[in-house]
Amino acid sequence: MSSRRFAVLKTGNGSEFVQKTYGGFDKMSEKLLADDGEEWVVYSVMDGDFSFENEIDTFAGFVITGSPADAHADDDWVLKLCEVLKVLNQKKKKVLGICFGHQVLARALGGKTGRSDVGWELGLKQVHLDTELVSKAFNVQLPPTVNVLVSHRDQVSCVPPGALILGSSKKTKIEMFSIGDHVLGLQYHPEFFKDVVLDIIHNLLTTNMLDDDTAKEAIQSVEENDLHQEQLKGLCKTFLKGPAIKEV
Repeated sequence: MSSRRFAVLKTGNGSEFVQKTYGGFDKMSEKLLADDGEEWVVYSVMDGDFSFENEIDTFAGFVITGSPADAHADDDWVLKLCEVLKVLNQKKKKVLGICFGHQVLARALGGKTGRSDVGWELGLKQVHLDTELVSKAFNVQLPPTVNVLVSHRDQVSCVPPGALILGSSKKTKIEMFSIGDHVLGLQYHPEFFKDVVLDIIHNLLTTNMLDDDTAKEAIQSVEENDLHQEQLKGLCKTFLKGPAIKEV
């Protein structure tokens, strides 16, 4: 098995701004996590590209991106992805799921996900961590609260059997979960920058998917608070590659 090869499972496209500025969700994930000397390969599973199935053992880890799609949907590619994630779990492959990735991981491995009763969660918010569990699981020391960027209206309502809830927030009980040391799901976006969330808010507002008050509150949260991106980056890299990565 290669210790320096990773797969990004692309599950959605970003806006025109995101694609032009950052290259899309897949490239943003790679930029967040990649180090020199590694090979990162993108597979557009949303377009049916599951060609990595025959070479799973050559990868040290997998990252599932965010997506505008619903992780609880029964689209063919979503159902196929669920089946593949079961295989990765059986093989104890490292799998990091971000937003949609977090939700589809939970669904595939026996949990539940769906539309949230609280509606859209947008902007920058505080997540409360179980620092003892995080430390035991991944040998990472994090503060009890971290500021994260969010953009979702679905969430995990029940974790899979054997999973631990590592983080929660006011409106989202399951912000982060793990299974053993090989599965990590994050409802928030460690790969995002503030301008990405502001662009999402603008697009939702102009398409009448968001009311003015919610948009104003979300924009204010982004503009008035600091983002703890380096801590989140350190967690993700240490999870995928081991405690030798000193980013936190």
